[in-house]
Amino acid sequence: MTYNDLADSELDARVIRELSRLPSLSPRSGFSHRVMSRVRLPQPRAVVLFHRARSWASEPRRALVLAGGYAVTATAALALLLPWLFRNSAAIRVATDWVSVQVLGALRDWSLALAGWTVTSGLTDWFRSLDLGGGQLVLAGGLLTAGYAACALGLHFLLRAPRGTNAPVQA
Repeated sequence: MTYNDLADSELDARVIRELSRLPSLSPRSGFSHRVMSRVRLPQPRAVVLFHRARSWASEPRRALVLAGGYAVTATAALALLLPWLFRNSAAIRVATDWVSVQVLGALRDWSLALAGWTVTSGLTDWFRSLDLGGGQLVLAGGLLTAGYAACALGLHFLLRAPRGTNAPVQA
């Protein structure tokens, strides 16, 4: 025996209608952002120590201590390094001479290859055939200079500091 005189579909419709009338229990928009803005995550110990050291070193009264520490460190490094340099100066000289010979030899080979290419490609004949007395070379130089000056002026305006008339950038 049941006290419900509604059919199943009517009962489902009534339950859905009553549920839709209930007030919303979800938080307002932006709730998660407000909560997360209050959360402070712990920083790793190395980061904390770095920030402490940086703030300690940035105090003006520590400048003399830092300068003295630098002087002591540089003196100790030279005291350890100079005897080693004197003992190994011959080997260092031989190594630098070998490196300079190799680099200069490579540069010589490249310059000879470039010179050979310019002669065989006919580039030297083309340069010889240029009319240096005509106005074309002067015109080309003037256009090149004007283009360079226009680029420099454009970069000046592009990279200038913001003024009061410029809108601030919204991040």
